[in-house]
Amino acid sequence: MSGLIKLAVSCQLVFAAWALPAAAAPGSYETVLGPTPVNHTTRATLTGEGAVIATLDGSTLKISGAFQGLSGPATDAHVMMGEAIGIPGNPILDLAASTATNGTINGTFRLTRVQAAALRAGRLYIQVNSQAGPAPGGNLWGWLLPEHVKAGQGEPLMGDWFLPQGEGLRAGRSGSKS
Repeated sequence: MSGLIKLAVSCQLVFAAWALPAAAAPGSYETVLGPTPVNHTTRATLTGEGAVIATLDGSTLKISGAFQGLSGPATDAHVMMGEAIGIPGNPILDLAASTATNGTINGTFRLTRVQAAALRAGRLYIQVNSQAGPAPGGNLWGWLLPEHVKAGQGEPLMGDWFLPQGEGLRAGRSGSKS
């Protein structure tokens, strides 16, 4: 093979590796837990952060994660189902949670078809409540989304892949798909 052909093939392989996002394992989800919406009265009590990973194997969902920096001990944690990403909903599954300001959350559940569809659509989220947080709004929350490539600060994120919303919620984009 000539040097020019080797260079062309090498360039194509490098471009292909760069252009395609890293493939996540099927059924792998994740979220970063952050404070629920804060206002002037709740900014002192809504503190903390955390992270959760979840795997869906058939209809079995396994969740594990950790949190830290709550302003009061955690009281409970739940998997919640909303109408879409960012829209609060109701608890559907109870997670085991450390009753401390820093701790872990975990649980294993058999999902119904409706719950599994909601997970794939980005409608399930984790909520951690604390003694200091204003339940039922919670203290920390984060939506379970498919594992994805992490962009650096100031790096634009393009495409529908990042927020898997339902078709009805894309109406404001004048029917265009990215």
